[in-house]
Amino acid sequence: MTELSTARKARLTKTLLQEKEKLWTEVRRDYFEKVGEDLHGQRDVPLDPGDQSLIGLLEDTGMTVADIRRQQLTRMDEALRRLEEGTYGICEECGEEIEEKRLQAVPYAPCCLTCQAKREGPASPAGHTL
Repeated sequence: MTELSTARKARLTKTLLQEKEKLWTEVRRDYFEKVGEDLHGQRDVPLDPGDQSLIGLLEDTGMTVADIRRQQLTRMDEALRRLEEGTYGICEECGEEIEEKRLQAVPYAPCCLTCQAKREGPASPAGHTL
């Protein structure tokens, strides 16, 4: 298995911590500001059933986004654990280093692009959908 160089580990640590902070900021902003304040104020105003349904949909959407962010934060914590173990940035499938560009785009990526493509299977031909 490939071992992380000190310089690569420092760069990857910085990337992970920056992404984690960004996610936490988004969760706080989306959940507490948008969902919490804006939609809570709407509940105090008498609304017709259509408006109430729209407010409910917006609340559900806000909660879904918050849950996606929570899942991303969990993956970030897992990536930080792997970093401490020395296995972060190493493809779980082939054992080769994952390109830093990929880790910058998806910091919690467990596989290199080649192995991720194999995990996802062949793409559907153009024009064919389920």
